[in-house]
Amino acid sequence: MKKRRLLSLLLVLVMLAGCAPAAETPAPDPIPTASAAVPTPAPAPTPEPTPTPEPMDFYEFLDGVNAAREAMYTGEEPIDLSAYTPDFHEQNHTFTEAEMKVLTTAHAPEENLTREDLIADAETFFTLLQTTYGAYYYFGGDDTFLPLLDEVKKDLAAAEDPTVDTLEEILFQHLSPVLVDGHFVLGRYPMRSTHFRSMYYVPDLYLDSIDGVENLDYIKPTIGPDGRICWWYAALSRDGSDLPDALDGNQLSWQIASWFPSNPSARIFSTSEWNGIPILTSRSMSTSDDYGHEVQVRVDALEELASCGGDYKDSPLLIFDVRNNGGGNDPYIRNWFQDWTGEDNQDRRTSAYRFSQLSCRLLNYPVEQMGTYHTYSQAGGWVERSGPVFVLQDKGVASSGESAVALFRTAADTLLVGGPTGGLYLTPGNRTFYLPNTGLSCYFGIGLGLCETGENIDCVGFLPDLWVEPQQALALVKKLIEYYGLAEAG
Repeated sequence: MKKRRLLSLLLVLVMLAGCAPAAETPAPDPIPTASAAVPTPAPAPTPEPTPTPEPMDFYEFLDGVNAAREAMYTGEEPIDLSAYTPDFHEQNHTFTEAEMKVLTTAHAPEENLTREDLIADAETFFTLLQTTYGAYYYFGGDDTFLPLLDEVKKDLAAAEDPTVDTLEEILFQHLSPVLVDGHFVLGRYPMRSTHFRSMYYVPDLYLDSIDGVENLDYIKPTIGPDGRICWWYAALSRDGSDLPDALDGNQLSWQIASWFPSNPSARIFSTSEWNGIPILTSRSMSTSDDYGHEVQVRVDALEELASCGGDYKDSPLLIFDVRNNGGGNDPYIRNWFQDWTGEDNQDRRTSAYRFSQLSCRLLNYPVEQMGTYHTYSQAGGWVERSGPVFVLQDKGVASSGESAVALFRTAADTLLVGGPTGGLYLTPGNRTFYLPNTGLSCYFGIGLGLCETGENIDCVGFLPDLWVEPQQALALVKKLIEYYGLAEAG
């Protein structure tokens, strides 16, 4: 740095010397003459070019990702949910058999609903949460929800000519700030709409170095158009309004990342190759169609997924595309992963299922354990393996799709490419219930689950290692493989 400053000072002195005026010459007597010629200044020296930073080394980047994730999976105790899973035996006889039948059966609103009917349904709704919702105690239990019930009842009492829609809107208004739950849906309103965070990025603006940037929160690693690993501006936001207009002397035009488009005619699992590199595509983990009917072609495709993991165990490179995989059933991807790694590995998570009156009725949980949570913990493990694997993801990845991402995060040499996943992880065992007077539906989980660091990732999701526009993820991974010569190295 001293040499650079000294050189700059010398260049300034040279330029000043070159521009100094010539010594005065006596003018002839007294005949007017043309003015003396202005001396030509010496040309300014050409500044030394700023050296271009060396491109990020691929394996250096991969090793950094490996180290961060291995630390999370090595020597950690299982996540402790005991603070959120107390016994609740006093609730075992809350509902009659007739009331449970109404709560679990879709029905239209009663005729001539009164304000009192709406208030009674609000009370039933909160009782339903108190006795059945898996994350009730996670979000604060009675201390959180009973004051909310009081506010809802006040609003209903003050509303002019309240209807079912009024009840729905008031409940959502009071609950949505509290319930950071990607699965929870009340009537027409998903609670995640309040907390949902999407990826925003600034296209076509790439940095080779992050030295001197103003705020690292807005800088993420990406794949440049030539395939090299570099940096760009990317961040999470609800609607982009909180993102800066300029940083580091750059005007920033933020753009929301897209979801990979769904294709109803596409197979839910398929395999292909590019330059000899296997590409596995998984668009769903569900055997059922949108109407809940099991479809044999879906069953066959998922069984193919479950049985082919061992075929790719020795692949030096692999691309696994789970973009827009909204979930279904975990066992298919778990079987694939076990055969691929040769280990019965598990991601780090703890799940607790609430054995309530309603869940015992719906899911045939043992009645003698009613009033308790059944907890299942797995500390997770780290799979040592070699050979880069690129997992393509986007905001459409949810539930069992996120289970696939969580499994890959336990394996060495795995890079997640695209945008964040959907963030529907907190509450397993989701079911639909119906309020007795209004028939208003509410969909929520009877379980509670946390993973990895124990933080709630709902509405945010698993973040990528390389942040790219999800629709371009496959094309950019191919560019990266070519730029770094990974196929030749493998």
